[in-house]
Amino acid sequence: MDEVERKLGLISESLSPERPIRSTEYLLGRIESFEQICRELNHFHGIPFVYGYRGVGKTSLSTTAAQIVTPSDREYVYVACAPGSRMLDIFREIGEKLIELAIKLGVGYTTDARYSVKISLSPELAASFESKSPKLPRFENSNAAVRVLKSLDEIIPVASKTVIVLDELEELDDGDRTDLAYLIKQIGDQNFNLKFVLVGIAENVHELIGAHESVPRYIKEVYLEPLRPEFLMEIVKNAADMIQVDIHQQILYRIAIIGNGYPHFAHLIGKAILVEAALEGSNIVDDNIYQKGITTAVADSFQELRVSYEAATQRGADHYKYLVWALAHSDVVDVRIDDWIDLYKELAKMYNFHVEDDSKLKTAINNLKNVSCGEIIENTPARYGGVEKRYRYKRFSSTLMRGHVRLQAEKEGYKLGRETGL
Repeated sequence: MDEVERKLGLISESLSPERPIRSTEYLLGRIESFEQICRELNHFHGIPFVYGYRGVGKTSLSTTAAQIVTPSDREYVYVACAPGSRMLDIFREIGEKLIELAIKLGVGYTTDARYSVKISLSPELAASFESKSPKLPRFENSNAAVRVLKSLDEIIPVASKTVIVLDELEELDDGDRTDLAYLIKQIGDQNFNLKFVLVGIAENVHELIGAHESVPRYIKEVYLEPLRPEFLMEIVKNAADMIQVDIHQQILYRIAIIGNGYPHFAHLIGKAILVEAALEGSNIVDDNIYQKGITTAVADSFQELRVSYEAATQRGADHYKYLVWALAHSDVVDVRIDDWIDLYKELAKMYNFHVEDDSKLKTAINNLKNVSCGEIIENTPARYGGVEKRYRYKRFSSTLMRGHVRLQAEKEGYKLGRETGL
């Protein structure tokens, strides 16, 4: 095998910004949470509920745990909620995948025309086994959905080793979250053997399922915080070691600062710079390779981040861009408008930008919430349990935007983010 091809293969194994991780050896900084999920799935009856900001590795952690717990004779079931998804349709999708699994495990017998089953089932479930492409009818309500899922729970061999990962719960509306809460309660009340893992973007579980009083007792909360800087550095360093490439510590620092706790950026930048090193046949990432890698990483960043950033900053007025940079320079999620302006002036002094007056800056900050500016920022939500809107505090609309802005600035030769704590 060509040496470059060999190195690219090794990079692909350890760095994957485009898809979730599938191996425990790459879950740096998440081993404790991983073991917590596996322990609950293997020995106890709580439903692991994995939540946190976008980009912290929730799906990677959940699917890797599901993969480890699931025996070799089957695969875990994965279902993601699409925008506008209805919970009853998701229940049906889970049911159909479980039927396919049941058939694979020999629950039904087959003829040339159809599958059938030797045991008594509810009519809607029995009918679904009569086709080689099993389809369930639409459920009228959550009771009907739970009844079918419970029937499947009873016929799947060793159902306690069958894991269902239900991802992207943030896409559900309030009514569908009520249906989800009902399922969670019934899983406990009816002693389901099937194991569920729930995953979603939120600052607390209540954002995903509401304040249903009886639900918390059934779930095991697993909150994922952004990773510490050393883990982001280790992600890239370990990949570099695999292909025998040296990376200066200062470059690893910069990757950690840009990433701001989000492993996606360590994977994104690490992949870009190591691919560049492999293509150039270099055994070291120097400044030239680093800058080429940064340019590639910007181009490969999520399109929605690039589009929003460009809408906000390409305004024919530099203070829009520098305001966005100032917000990204802070490590704090929620920033008061006055503090934000102070950050802007701090950057202006550091990099010799022209300083606009406060009234013009406040107008720009207000505009950055608009569609014409990519809705790059939003008002800080009310604290949980409160109703007061925090208009004087702003944050990026996407938690990944801070890293993307730092990446864009790095491409232009400006270093955002503070090195304290590294």
